[in-house]
Amino acid sequence: MGKYHNYDATMTEVVSVDKAGRIVIPQAIRKAAGIDDRAKLLITSGGHGRVVLVKLDVDGIAARLERELGGTDVEALARKIREDVNARIRKAYSSILG
Repeated sequence: MGKYHNYDATMTEVVSVDKAGRIVIPQAIRKAAGIDDRAKLLITSGGHGRVVLVKLDVDGIAARLERELGGTDVEALARKIREDVNARIRKAYSSILG
């Protein structure tokens, strides 16, 4: 792995993909993002060769679902969550996703 660079508080590093399709997130980036061995990440293909990883707050999502699920159609809720997540990703990473 190469040395990371800090551009406007954004860390950037070139990493390789192994034969199984795995990458290693560099330690400095994991530390800065609060990613540990229990973290769940959302991975999205943004087109034009872009891949975006977003750390998920699984406990927060689970608590919210428990509060809001009473009598709700779970499939409809899942669709809504997917739409909301995709919209937030597009908004938050519009400069990356194009």
